[in-house]
Amino acid sequence: MDWLVQVEQGSVGLGALIVVLSFALYIRRTGDFQAVIFFWQKRLKLTRQEFVVNRIGLGLMILGVIVRLVYHTFFIGA
Repeated sequence: MDWLVQVEQGSVGLGALIVVLSFALYIRRTGDFQAVIFFWQKRLKLTRQEFVVNRIGLGLMILGVIVRLVYHTFFIGA
């Protein structure tokens, strides 16, 4: 079941890269780097494309966390 570790690491890494890509698209379009730094404030006005790319990245990162939980619950802890 070592392939689950690779799936987990790959999905978290790829997801993080995709989220950074969505922020890069936003910065290229607006030039507002400070809005990305203060992401907890409601300043990001993403286009539909940037939003979809961002959610795909976040979804991949969540998938990686779920795979990690499944791996540690059923295969290492058993």
